[in-house]
Amino acid sequence: EVCSDISRQRPAHVFEQGQIDPVVHVGDPDRLRQLLIILMDNAAKYTPVGGTVRVSLQELPHLIEIQVSDTGIGMASGDLNRVFERFYRVDQRNNKHGDPGGTGLGLPIAKWIVEEHGGSIHLESELEKGTTAVVRLPVHVSEIF
Repeated sequence: EVCSDISRQRPAHVFEQGQIDPVVHVGDPDRLRQLLIILMDNAAKYTPVGGTVRVSLQELPHLIEIQVSDTGIGMASGDLNRVFERFYRVDQRNNKHGDPGGTGLGLPIAKWIVEEHGGSIHLESELEKGTTAVVRLPVHVSEIF
């Protein structure tokens, strides 16, 4: 659903769904939707026109893993943990595609949502090759918010 919504908002990108396992997670559906919107919008924002954003959801033993990958500009390893700090933005002076804008709040909010659901989030990235956001959530959560 989120993939379909974002693809209408950003028609210059290709949005793909990878493996989507049927899973059950007890959580706040509005916040989980917000999480996917943040991750997919960020991926599109840092991916040049015509690039691809791919989302997958896989059930692992006792975990649900969501991955949002892009074919975008990537980022240096030194920025990978800092992007979860409020208001931190990667320096865009050398970005040949220009500064995509933003406040530096999307990923901190995403991290908060994930942690409130008992999960973890991290990024994997390589300059000029793209970035993957990896979210791991427990299959069963007894208390949310």
